[in-house]
Amino acid sequence: MFAAMDEPTRERYRQACRELAARSKKEPVEVAREALQLGVEHNASDTRERHVGTWLIAEGRPSLEARLGYRAPWPARAARLVRRHATNAYVGSLFVLLALTLLGLEWLLATQGVPALHRVLLAVVSVPLLLMTLQEWFNGVLARLVAEATPLPRLDPRQVFSPDTRTLVVTPLLVARAEEIDTQLRMLEINYLGNVEPELFYALLTDFRDAPEQELPGEKELLSRLERGIGELNERHGYREQPRFFLFHRERRWNPVARLWMGWERKRGKLDEFNRLVLGAQDTSYVGVIVPEPVRTVRYIITLDADTHLLPGDAARLVATLHHPLNRARFDATGKRVVAGYSLLQPYIDMEPTRAHWLATGGWPLSITREKKNPHQGEVPLLLQQRLFATGDFLGKGIYDLAAFARSLEGRIPENAILGHDKLEGIFARVAFVHDIKVFESHPRDFTVYARLWHRWVRGDWQWLPWLMPRMPSQDGRSVPNTLSLYDRWKLLSALLESLHHLSTLLVLAYGWLWLPSSSAWAWTLGATLWGSRNPLSAALRHMFRTAWNSGSVVSGLGIVFGTIPRLLVGAIANMGNVFLFTGVALDAVLRTLYQLALDRSRMLDWTTYAQSSREARTLRTLLALPEVSGALVLSLGIGGALAVFNPWALPWAAPLLLAWVPMMVLFARRDRQPAAAPAAPAHVDQLRAIARSCWELYEQRAPKEGALPGGQPGEGEGAKALSPTDLALGLVAPLSAYHLGYVGLEELVSRVGASLEAIGGLERHRGHLLASYDPRERRPVSPRRISTTESGVLAAALLAVESGLHAAREAATGEGRLEEVEARARALREGMDFGWLYDSEAGLLHTGYDVEAQALEGTHHGLLTSGAMLAGFVAIASRQVPLSHWAALTASDQRLRKGGARELGREALAEQLLPTLFVWFPPATLLGQAAQETLEAGKGKGVQQEAAVEPPRSVLALRFQPERAVEELQRVARTGQVEQREHAMALAAVANLTCDDILVRHFHQHWQTAWVEALVYETKDAQ
Repeated sequence: MFAAMDEPTRERYRQACRELAARSKKEPVEVAREALQLGVEHNASDTRERHVGTWLIAEGRPSLEARLGYRAPWPARAARLVRRHATNAYVGSLFVLLALTLLGLEWLLATQGVPALHRVLLAVVSVPLLLMTLQEWFNGVLARLVAEATPLPRLDPRQVFSPDTRTLVVTPLLVARAEEIDTQLRMLEINYLGNVEPELFYALLTDFRDAPEQELPGEKELLSRLERGIGELNERHGYREQPRFFLFHRERRWNPVARLWMGWERKRGKLDEFNRLVLGAQDTSYVGVIVPEPVRTVRYIITLDADTHLLPGDAARLVATLHHPLNRARFDATGKRVVAGYSLLQPYIDMEPTRAHWLATGGWPLSITREKKNPHQGEVPLLLQQRLFATGDFLGKGIYDLAAFARSLEGRIPENAILGHDKLEGIFARVAFVHDIKVFESHPRDFTVYARLWHRWVRGDWQWLPWLMPRMPSQDGRSVPNTLSLYDRWKLLSALLESLHHLSTLLVLAYGWLWLPSSSAWAWTLGATLWGSRNPLSAALRHMFRTAWNSGSVVSGLGIVFGTIPRLLVGAIANMGNVFLFTGVALDAVLRTLYQLALDRSRMLDWTTYAQSSREARTLRTLLALPEVSGALVLSLGIGGALAVFNPWALPWAAPLLLAWVPMMVLFARRDRQPAAAPAAPAHVDQLRAIARSCWELYEQRAPKEGALPGGQPGEGEGAKALSPTDLALGLVAPLSAYHLGYVGLEELVSRVGASLEAIGGLERHRGHLLASYDPRERRPVSPRRISTTESGVLAAALLAVESGLHAAREAATGEGRLEEVEARARALREGMDFGWLYDSEAGLLHTGYDVEAQALEGTHHGLLTSGAMLAGFVAIASRQVPLSHWAALTASDQRLRKGGARELGREALAEQLLPTLFVWFPPATLLGQAAQETLEAGKGKGVQQEAAVEPPRSVLALRFQPERAVEELQRVARTGQVEQREHAMALAAVANLTCDDILVRHFHQHWQTAWVEALVYETKDAQ
């Protein structure tokens, strides 16, 4: 078993042996021998007790210490004592702190002569605010005192999969529209491409939305589309005979409580019934299903939401963690409660980086190839909980042991009772937070979408009220003794209190305005605003002072400070506007839930999916119907009216906060009426298109004759210029760009690209690669006969973009035969290119090329992010020819090489280094974006720095980064016929990207084979 673990876990075991040996006067090997002997002496049928780790790092360690004569140092003994009583100490400390704070508040108000009734009222309404604030502070202190989180022990992910660890990745999905089906099939494929393993399978668990009838018109077509899409996935990836993708669909059942036809118990029911189905049940609502053998024998299930992105390697790491003997679930004597190990693991959830969100936020530290340095602020409570209590919270995305999970939840949760079931399931099944495994999920597009989701979450939280009582409900409807621990009940209670946090803040604000002297209203408003905005303000202030300190002079530093402070105050007031909006959401959700619990349970399971929330249009009229808006309006008018009657002198100080939410709602409504976000194009788009048209006319004049190679025409006599794969690639991209610019029609595009691909297909190749240069007349390689990794990377990217562009055109066109044929030809050329043999596994980089005549790889490597070799690496990773670690090696190499300073680049060298920007997005504030900017600086030309700063860049490819200044270079290319054809092609492509919503970049990134590694472009210097 030791050899089957990953290296960090093995090292942890070795370190335990060394620690024990150092204070017991023994050798580490003797310690290991004693630990093995303890395993032999205990229950042979108990995998956990047999495992050596139980005695080295888990609950068996005291027994091993006693056998060795080891006495732990006092800090270790104190830590163990705290850990044994952690739950009672933690909850008790919070309430002691609350009591002391309330006593201090009572004394302070009493000294100010505030009446006793008012003091009691303020204490009551401030409890949620104080308790949540104290918990935040207490967690921060504990996070600094408690040792850093240690990853859970793990087996080696590279060899964990076997028939015994067969795993199924499932996505519960509520089907409503055909577009959502296509989106989900794409996400399913993306998750698969990043996690291709021999014993890993994928399934969609679907049903239709609630309806007054069991079946609705059009639903059979939707189901057929789903089945067809699953079949296409199996076909495309070679699983026609032995499928790897499955579909399990449920029929609606009549719900007498909700008085609707619906999927039984929604998402919880989908998973519960599916678990039972796999375990052999015959009475589920899944229809027409014969459970295939791979599904019948799964041991673990990874459950995802519709918008969850399972990052590359996540599945193997999750299985390797849960399958470790110390992490497998162990039940108590009743066989119903997990007392050691886990039946469920919850990974860390991060925001999915998208173009729109990245540009809106300015980016954040991110990496999918390197370990993160510091935990995210939102991760701290989960990390602390795992460190102190060895448990976490289930957030709906993770892996579970099928048998153990089903066993731990059997009979626990009644029907028509719970919407927010995840946390309860995590408590009953015992969940661990795995901080070193990360998944992505979508970020709400605006506040109103987030408010819909939060409304649903608050309703789900308040449905836990019965589980806080001495007796709790069970599945059969009986009331049974509550077996939840004190800490488990505190977790449920804290979620309820968190939903009242904004209401408590608002009531405290209103108290001060109404009952404190009017002369104190300004101080009360300012103090409450600063306190309520303390977290964003502290972060902004740190950034402000850091920027001022680095500004270089006292005057500029003071200018930054005095210019920033007013904006911070305005931002703080706007932040307080959220208090009114969130209070409206929380009040609506809480009151609805209390009514449903007490009087009418028919709408307990009301559900709005993320996709439905994102689709809803927002106008001022529809916004007024939302609880956050109507609630904020009522609260503002109510508090304002009360102030006008009881304390009118406080109204001017309260007004900014009472109205702060109004501009936000107007902004959201106006934003929703605008068209989908597109990259901002320069003001002179017509000028750019006119220049591009001239480039296309010049390109056509020198276009190759029918059957000739793209990218150039044979010259006369000895004047013919050799063509490189880059020339050929640009010869493919030029007509595609002209098509999107409207210069050629679809038929001409297909004809041109088809002829070019046919000509390229006839050239001599080596392992699918074109050689570095060809005589265009003879179509033979020019000496020296070599393969250039850079040239191959550009060609591979162009083929991907052309293939994706033709596929998009085929889906939009009616006649698709010729299109499909040309698309298949591009795909065949691309798939024939083998990059794996160019990869140096020791260096983690690609060789610069291959000498065909000497049959030897070149000894040098490509190490820059701005070169065609980056494209080669990206495509090679996407096609699984080289490992993901190549990207980490490449980014590290790029940073090392740039530390030495940039050398000046000529026109051709600059164009070569900027070519990747035609196909790959270079986001700002990322390693790619930084590399592109430094390349531009190196390509400004000769002259002193001041002169270089205003000199236009010497490449049309700078159009993406400096559109205004690159126009001059574009005009130079357009007005002369003396430039090479590749410059005309580059100009066309650059203008097409800039004026057609980055069309070539979108073609490249939307291809099914590159989509799963798109997050690589967002790699930043600091990992998160």
